[in-house]
Amino acid sequence: MAYMVHFEPVENYPTFVQTVNATPMPLNKPIEKRYFTITEVANELGLNASQLRYWEKEFSPLNPRTNARGKRFYTVADKELIQQIAWLVKDQGYTIDGARKALRKRKEVAEAMAADAASAAEQPVNKEQLLERLYSAKAKLEALSEQLGES
Repeated sequence: MAYMVHFEPVENYPTFVQTVNATPMPLNKPIEKRYFTITEVANELGLNASQLRYWEKEFSPLNPRTNARGKRFYTVADKELIQQIAWLVKDQGYTIDGARKALRKRKEVAEAMAADAASAAEQPVNKEQLLERLYSAKAKLEALSEQLGES
């Protein structure tokens, strides 16, 4: 949609017409951030800023923008990559080298993460069964403690 904008003449200035190609901005659409600081990303993902800096050195695809002072700015794609790295290293128990190799197959990692999250969401927590298992484990630990105390 094109808009015709006409500016009225002001003293000693010629009249001119300017064509503006613009689309109206929807007022109900939320503003989305494009860049996030290292602190924002670390807090959101439950990581340390130092961990993110270390992962930047270890994983070449993780390369946030920096300003002249060296302040890091992460994109949404960077955040998704960090989530995948954290899932591989922290949740799946991969080493850094193993996670690096797995990230070469990023599509498979993303699908595995989604499947893992979906299966966790589908399984309802039965509190009674959970309590039974905890009491059973407690009883076994107490019995083991008594055996160790006797010897």
